[in-house]
Amino acid sequence: MADLKNIHSWLLSAVFLFIGVGVTNPTLADDDQKKIEEINAQWVEAFEQRDFQAIQAIMTSDSLLMPSNSMAIEGPEAIVEVWKSWAELPNVAVDFAAYRIEVSSSGDMAYDYGWYTFAFDTETGRVEDKGKYIVVWKNVDGAWKVAADIFNTNLPLPEK
Repeated sequence: MADLKNIHSWLLSAVFLFIGVGVTNPTLADDDQKKIEEINAQWVEAFEQRDFQAIQAIMTSDSLLMPSNSMAIEGPEAIVEVWKSWAELPNVAVDFAAYRIEVSSSGDMAYDYGWYTFAFDTETGRVEDKGKYIVVWKNVDGAWKVAADIFNTNLPLPEK
C-alpha cells in the first residue's frame, strides 16, 4: 500500500510539473509579440531601402513564400530574388499590419495574420492589390525568423 501511495504522489507531482511547463509567462509572450511587430516594421523599411540582405536575414534556411496565383517559392535566396523583381516595379509600395500575433506556449513558434497592400504603376495606371496574409515564425537561437509566408488577394480574378 505504501508503494501505491508513493506512485500516486510521484504521478501527481509529474502532472503538476507537466502543467507548469506548458504555461507561458504572459510577459514573455508580450515581449515576443512586440519583437515580431518590430521585425515586421523593419521588413517594410528594408524593402523601401532595397536592403534585401536584411530581408533574407529574417528568414529560416528553409523558408517558404506562397504568393497569390503563383507556385510556392522555397529558400531565402529564391524568395529574395522574387522580392527584388517586385521592387523593380515602377513606384512600388508594400504595406502590411498584423491583426493578431500568437506565440506558442513553448515559445518556439508563432504566427501572425493581417492585411496587406501591394501597389505599382503601369502604362495604363496604378495597380493596387489588397489582401490578407499569414506568416509562420520560428524562434531560431533566440531570434524570430520567418518560416512560411502566405498571402492572397481579396480582389476578384480579371474577367477573361
